[in-house]
Amino acid sequence: YQYRRKPAQLDLLKELQHPENKLRDIDLTSDKPGHYKSSNNAHGAYSQQSDPKEIQIENFSREIAKELDHGRTIHAYDNLIIIALPHMKGLLFQHINKHIKDLVAHSIEKDLINLPHQELLDFLRVHTQYSE
Repeated sequence: YQYRRKPAQLDLLKELQHPENKLRDIDLTSDKPGHYKSSNNAHGAYSQQSDPKEIQIENFSREIAKELDHGRTIHAYDNLIIIALPHMKGLLFQHINKHIKDLVAHSIEKDLINLPHQELLDFLRVHTQYSE
């Protein structure tokens, strides 16, 4: 979103979709883990190293970081307000560079993704220095 002070409004600039985040683990993996048999007739199954859902969330945070960096390089913004759940915020901050971090004016740890447009604007008025 882009925030405008007078009149106070938010304009949606871009929306990133990542439908893989809504899939179940079983839908994210290609097949069952492999099996093995050792020389002493023991059997077992290989376990997955990482949680498939977590891998998708990590990939999405990289995609967001890439978009933010692109916006920074074309001077699309002067500062940022990051609003995300703590886990997602942590992943995002791992992937954004120092130049973007320097432009973060506010970092709010909340889930506001489903907040209606006007309520999001009201929330920002209350929780940031950008009130009128």
